[in-house]
Amino acid sequence: AEVSTQSTGSAMLPFLLLLLVLPASADVRCKCVCKNAIDREIFIKPSIDFEDCKCDTIVPDAWQKSCLANKCECSYDIRNTNVLRVSVILTIVCISAMALFVLGDKLIWNCVRMPRKVFEWKQTNLDKRNRVYVNRSMLS
Repeated sequence: AEVSTQSTGSAMLPFLLLLLVLPASADVRCKCVCKNAIDREIFIKPSIDFEDCKCDTIVPDAWQKSCLANKCECSYDIRNTNVLRVSVILTIVCISAMALFVLGDKLIWNCVRMPRKVFEWKQTNLDKRNRVYVNRSMLS
């Protein structure tokens, strides 16, 4: 079975166009992790500038003394939500296509196999009828 790359490319075209049409949206956040000997506390603040991503601006005042005394690390994360959205849509489409293929395969297979079973049943009954009525032999 030969797979056409043109059909695969044309199937991907709507998703690529979707990436171009959607406005570039980014999810920006600052995540600070304060570690001590026993456990760690995580503080996250969304929609913040890179310059403000520091322990003294993210960690609440009640935690600052213990957090700054221990190890505190902050990271600035930028995630493109369009890529995440298109990835999820593409995954759902692929799983749906596979499910439809399996369902269609089962339906077609049953439609092909059932007439053969009916034919075999009719042929068996015809053979039995011939043995009983034409050949006058008992059923075996």
